[in-house]
Amino acid sequence: MCWLCDSGKPQLHGNSQLGRRDFLKTAAATGLTAGALNLFAARPAKAQEGGDPPADSGQPGRRYIIRGGAVMSMDPKVGNFAKADVLVEGKKIQKIGPNLSAGGADVIDATGRIVMPGFIDTHHHQFETALRSFLADGVLINDQSGSRASDRTYFEYILLTFAPVYRPEDVYISELFGGLAQLDDGVTTVHDVSQIHHSPEHSDAAIQALFDTGRRAAFGYFESAGGVPGNQYPQDAVRIKKQWFSSAEQLVHMIMGGEVYLGNASTDASWTIGRELGLQIAAHILSPFGIRPIMDDLAAGKGGNGHIGIGPDNLFIHM
Repeated sequence: MCWLCDSGKPQLHGNSQLGRRDFLKTAAATGLTAGALNLFAARPAKAQEGGDPPADSGQPGRRYIIRGGAVMSMDPKVGNFAKADVLVEGKKIQKIGPNLSAGGADVIDATGRIVMPGFIDTHHHQFETALRSFLADGVLINDQSGSRASDRTYFEYILLTFAPVYRPEDVYISELFGGLAQLDDGVTTVHDVSQIHHSPEHSDAAIQALFDTGRRAAFGYFESAGGVPGNQYPQDAVRIKKQWFSSAEQLVHMIMGGEVYLGNASTDASWTIGRELGLQIAAHILSPFGIRPIMDDLAAGKGGNGHIGIGPDNLFIHM
């Protein structure tokens, strides 16, 4: 899948960095993860030509084999192999081992490459992709130190200055490019901590990009950075869950963002809605923003407006 190719602007994809990286010194001169092969998305190249899976990979009964690579299963029950094959049928790996019989399955030649599960990114703000080189010398917030690093800070510039002027199309291209760039580096699963929900259109653009990327993702529905007037957070979570996440049989699922530093009313609303929808509830927990006493209240079951407590459904970031 290539958005540019589909829109009539053909691209050359043969120069991916994946084939040039010294991924593991002990195995091969180049590194390639099974996830970075984009196993579950249809692509036009034939398996025998470019190392890509067949165009209809992922369909029931469709079989192909990744042949002759150095296999690192990351599973002690399966083990690792200096040279082995991985047989895939539909969306599932059926067998791993040397010299597998594959019948009429298409063959992907992995000679001299590493075959392994994709990496997992547990915390990524993909809507910020367009800004990723802006804040190389910044800190989280202005710490009043007068240092050069505190001139431009993440909270004040990324979240309160740039993010509020994002359009839905800015969200989509940042999300899509960020996801595809990660796939090119072998990251096949992400928790996208998304704080760009100024309108339902912004939310839909972010979610659509996650689906279009073709990899596993947890969509974190967090706030509208900067509190753009008219935003529908957190109540739009009900529509989003029904429209996009009614099925558990898909690669993208939803997590409810419930930042506790946004105030008791927001905590109360977001955590309550998240629990009513049966979602995991995530929040950044860090030293600024007076979070320590807030966490004390939550631990005592007195958070939000006095009745919100920590539970097994919570995911705390940075804690």
